[in-house]
Amino acid sequence: MIIRIVASSRSIELDEPRNFRAFAVRMEGAFDDPAVQAGLLGRVALSSDREHAWISEKVLREWPELASESWWQEGLTKMIAAVQSFGWIDQVNHSIRAHIEYAP
Repeated sequence: MIIRIVASSRSIELDEPRNFRAFAVRMEGAFDDPAVQAGLLGRVALSSDREHAWISEKVLREWPELASESWWQEGLTKMIAAVQSFGWIDQVNHSIRAHIEYAP
């Protein structure tokens, strides 16, 4: 699943929601204002730096088009369990570590 943050439309989109093995944030395009970029990322991430974002589990579980889908909820649960041993889960803040990719 790829969380796309798109500069041109100032939107957040979810691609490949059934692919729980590829979890990343993709920043697409150039943001004229860093505050806009930070604001969009802040809607899904509890914290971030240049390379990683800690994505809110709650935001993912409540994703509008997928919240009521049992396969989505089960897939998230399995993904979280699978990556926990790598230290990619913040149990206190209920967030999941994702690599940030930058695309032109």
